Amino acid sequence: MIRQVSIFMENHEGRLNKMLKILAENDINIRSLNIAETMDYGIIRLILQETEKGIEVLKKNNIRCTLTSVLAAEVPDQPGGLSNLVDALTQAKINIVYAYSFLPKKTDNAIIIMRVDDEVQQKAIETLEKISTVNLLDAETLLMK
Repeated sequence: MIRQVSIFMENHEGRLNKMLKILAENDINIRSLNIAETMDYGIIRLILQETEKGIEVLKKNNIRCTLTSVLAAEVPDQPGGLSNLVDALTQAKINIVYAYSFLPKKTDNAIIIMRVDDEVQQKAIETLEKISTVNLLDAETLLMK
């Protein structure tokens, strides 16, 4: 499992910049970032190089954040790479709550970050481990990509 930092933030000018500067000033590298927004609020999802330090620094600066367990799966960066993963989860009747991707520097693969319901996390892991083109990543491996 990967630990993702989630921040619920008002959608106002400068708020994102402030949060990013706090992380930068504390030498915390962001490996992946996703922002989902509404008119008034946004949810920022981060995979940080140093999760614990990031949480500590954000909270110290009055930025409310939580940890969420997510899966990270490496798939071929080619047509059908993601489709095979989603098809397997669909066949196993596992719903993806949300997902986002990033392309690491050191591989020809894409990495998909996804959240499934807590009660089916283990089933999702077992399902994805059976797909030859999918490589589940632990936190240490993900952060080296």
